[in-house]
Amino acid sequence: MTALGVLALVLGVLLIVVEAHAPTAGVLGGLGALFVGAGVWLLFTSSDTAQMIAIPAAAGVAVVGVGLAVVGGRKALAAGHAPVRTGMQSLIGSDATVRNWKGRQGQVEAAGSLWRAQTLFGDDETPTAGDSVIVEQIRGLTLTVRRREPWELQL
Repeated sequence: MTALGVLALVLGVLLIVVEAHAPTAGVLGGLGALFVGAGVWLLFTSSDTAQMIAIPAAAGVAVVGVGLAVVGGRKALAAGHAPVRTGMQSLIGSDATVRNWKGRQGQVEAAGSLWRAQTLFGDDETPTAGDSVIVEQIRGLTLTVRRREPWELQL
């Protein structure tokens, strides 16, 4: 029984470590916590200690572990639905300043970098240097921008 208890503890810890490196929304972490709880119960019952100690100890370890796995899983799922805050996709909807412009294409400064830009289809007004525009799309390394509407706040 002792060897089986140690095996359950090791397997439980391994599942928790795998959960940390391969996000499964708490599934492997919860199973790991249950294995750790089972290992604790097996180790307590394999000795002369009464089951009055083994059951509450194993249940406590399992409940705390599963609770942590559930909380971690919910946080992981919530993070997956959060808006993009970094990278090129975070530029969509942000402000840019026109540096130079000719025809339908030009150069804008967005997020501290210079980008190639083009206007939206149907936007007849040509922006001038210093105008504030809004990034609508990103295709490759070219931003599609539109003029800022007068009612939009400029921060």
